Formats: sequence, structure tokens, C-alpha cells
Amino acid sequence: MIVTNQMYPLPASYSGIKQLQNQLTNLQAQLASGDKAQTLADMGSVRYSDLTVRARLSRLTGYDANIGTVNLRLGMMNQVLSSATTINSSTRSSLVAGAYGTSNINLTTAPSTAKTQLDQLLTSLNTDINGHYLFGGGVTDQAPVATVDAALNGAGGKDGFATVAAQRLKADQGADGLGRLTLTSTADTVNLAEDGAHPFGFKLDTVGSSSTAFTLTQPSGTPAALAVQVATQPADGDTLTVGLKLPDGTTDSIALKAVTGTPKNPGEFQIGATTADTAANLSAALHSSLQTEGSTTLAVASNFAAANGFFTGQGQSIQRVAVDPVSGDYYAATGYETTAQAAGHTVQWYAGEDSNGAARASVTTKVDDSTNVSYGVEANEAGFAQLVRSLAVQSIQSLPSTSDAQTATSQAKFDALATRVSTNLSGANDSVSGSIASITVDLGLAQVTLKNLSDRHTAYTAQLKDVLSNAEQADPNEVASALLELQTRLSASYSATAMISQLQLANYLK
Repeated sequence: MIVTNQMYPLPASYSGIKQLQNQLTNLQAQLASGDKAQTLADMGSVRYSDLTVRARLSRLTGYDANIGTVNLRLGMMNQVLSSATTINSSTRSSLVAGAYGTSNINLTTAPSTAKTQLDQLLTSLNTDINGHYLFGGGVTDQAPVATVDAALNGAGGKDGFATVAAQRLKADQGADGLGRLTLTSTADTVNLAEDGAHPFGFKLDTVGSSSTAFTLTQPSGTPAALAVQVATQPADGDTLTVGLKLPDGTTDSIALKAVTGTPKNPGEFQIGATTADTAANLSAALHSSLQTEGSTTLAVASNFAAANGFFTGQGQSIQRVAVDPVSGDYYAATGYETTAQAAGHTVQWYAGEDSNGAARASVTTKVDDSTNVSYGVEANEAGFAQLVRSLAVQSIQSLPSTSDAQTATSQAKFDALATRVSTNLSGANDSVSGSIASITVDLGLAQVTLKNLSDRHTAYTAQLKDVLSNAEQADPNEVASALLELQTRLSASYSATAMISQLQLANYLK
């Protein structure tokens, strides 16, 4: 009998052995590496779902990196907000009307304390993380606010707040210190009028009396004027009150009191021998009271009005008094410079983005396929701007107390300052958009969103990794079992092939 390759295809058996050897090599590689496949091609159709899962994991990793960055920034921003809240609270509580301290010590320390706190606040608003400034909205590559020295004293040839406030004070007080009012007395009538149609100085509001001895003409006209006629002699203790509007939008009043003897207290006027004499005395008392109010309450109100124009809030432009073109001074000023003129020689305290009410949206980061978190904060928002103004006004005050007259004036200014600071920094403003409290709430909500997303990403990532593990990782027990089985089959194939390879005619004839 003759055996040929047609009767037993030996090459085909070699091919089978080769396949078994390849399988053995693959199983050994799986056992050594723990992976089912060494290349994407080896994975077959599973590779498409594998690539999809890996792409999703990569996106989650990117989102988690964004979440980490935003959380770092939010943590730092919350520290600054906490510091600003502390400064706001301490300023409001330490500046109380009538609380002058032992030997009027608070009159001396109030300005310096405020300047220190203003420096701390402005420095914290210039906080950055690796060159990324946090309180300039979308403008993150430069410090958003000026330094305390530049803001108060000027820099680069431009004027600071102290100069702007001094110019405004001249425009509000007028050369005679009467708050831009003209006071005249004719026979039995006292006339008081605004010196022009402009935004500076006192504005006449009302006039009232507790006595019918005075015939009153209420403020009217443009510019407004009022009149008080001493129709009959007033009785001792009769009062007259003149209501005034101040440059910062607040109101004030001057109370005058008729007395029979020599006046002993500010605001008192003597009842004269005739109604004309009484009117003259009333005019003198009103003149003195206007000057006192002009150097105290009006002065503080003027400083706050200047602060509103210098430390601008969102959507506001610098507002600065224009020098009177006729007299060449500020005492007779009647208007403001243009925005371009003011910007040309005035320090810009805030240089970040001004989104005019949409600060949070000025910085947005994608933290999930369907979620963006907005956490922009701008240092010119209402809460910060109001705190900066209050501290700046307090910083530039001069409150000497070396004489009784100086002490009285300084105490009156201190009280006027305390009243406005208490109102401006009151907790009642926390609900206002852009307040420090509302910003803190907004950032807190952003942190909660990030925390929830981070937890969700962690759970989802674990699920995806489990899917990848099932698709890519080889079970060592299964691989070892298959490897043993394959080795047995391969050994048997080797033996059978060796035996068959001996079936030749020559060996058979032996």
C-alpha cells in the first residue's frame, strides 16, 4: 500500500499545529499581562464599544480636572469674601455715632484704621492663583483694582480720590461755606436761595415752624428759594426748621430757636425789639448754622458723593467736578467733566471686566456634557464698591481735637460719617444684587453643583472602568485552564504528527 499526501494531508496538520501554537502564545501573553488582547485589531468587534467607553472616560477626566480647578478658585474666593465680610462688620460696629472714645481717641484712630482696612480689602481683591486674577470677571490677566496709595493719592500723573473729593467739597461748600446758598435779610423777611441750577451744595427742601409768628414761603422755582417773614414777635422757645437735601441723596435740617435773652446754644436767636431786629438775628443764626452744617454734615455728604463718582460701580462712569471756566476755581462749579475728560486725569480704581449686573456669567467653565458652572466675581459689584467707598471716605477725614471748637466740629463729622457708614454697610443690604452676602450664596451654590457632579462622575467612572475591565482584562483562572487544555492538545498533536510522519514506504518495507 502506498500512502500519499492525498491520503493524509500532512501540511494541513502542520497548519493546525501552528494555530495551536499561536493560541498558546496568546494565552501565555494574556496570563503574563492580564489583557485579553495586545492590539485593538486583536479585540475584534469589541474594540468599537471599547473606544467609545475610553472616550467617555477621557471626557470625565477632563471635566474632573475643571472641577478641581474651579473648586480651588472658589475656595480662595470664599476666603476673600469672608475677609470682606469681617471688615464690613467691624467697620460698621466700630463707627458708632457718639462713641468718640476716651479722650476722643476714636477721632484720631478712625481714619488710620479705615486706611489699613482699605489696604487689606484692595489687596485681597487682587488675589490671584498662578497669575489668574479672581475678582476681575473675565479679565484675569491683570490686577483688577488699584493699590490703596494709588486709589487715594493718585499715580502716574493721575489724581486719586483725595484730590477728587477736595475739589467736590469746594463745589459743595462754596467760597463762603454756606453750601452754595445765598442768604439775605430785608426788613422783617429772611430770604434763602440756591445760587444756581447745578448739582452742588445744599438744596432747599422745606421750611416749617411751631409758631404762627412766622409767615413761610416754601421753596419753589429754579433755582429754588424760600422766605421767612417775622410777621409778629415770636414767643420764647418758638422754633423754625429748614429742611435741606444733601449731595449724597440724604437729607438734613437746621433747627432755629427763638430766645428772650442772649443766645447760649448753637441755633438760638434773640427776640429783638422789633420784628426787623428779630429777622436780623434769625438771619445771623441761620448763617452760622449753615456754616456749621457746611463744615460737618455737608462735608461728609460731599465726600460720599465724590466717592460714588470715583469708586464707580457696575455700569457707571467716573464723575468729576469741572472747574468753573469764568472764575477758574471749583467754588463756583456748575457741572461735571465729560467721561473722557475725567478718565484722562483720574485714577481708575477698577480695571477688570464690567458686565453691568451679570458678573457671575463673566467666567463660565464646562464641567459636564450638559452643565456649565458660572462663578465670575467683579470687584466693582455693589457690596465691594460700597465697602470701598465707606472706608475711603473715612480714610481721608481730618478730625482734630486740640481745641473745643475743633472737637465739636470733628465730633459732628464723626457722627455724620457713622450714620452713613451704618446705612451703607447695613445687613439690610444683603439682599441687594451684588452684595457680599449674595455673592457668597451664588458661589456656595456653584460649589454644591460641583460637589454633586464630582460624586456622579466618580460613580459613573467606576461603572465605565468595570465595563472596560470585562472587555479588556483576562480572567487568570480561565486563561490558566485554557492554557493547560491547549498544551495537552498541542502535545497530542505533536505525537500524532510524529507518528504519521514515519508512515513512508521505506519504513513499511523494513
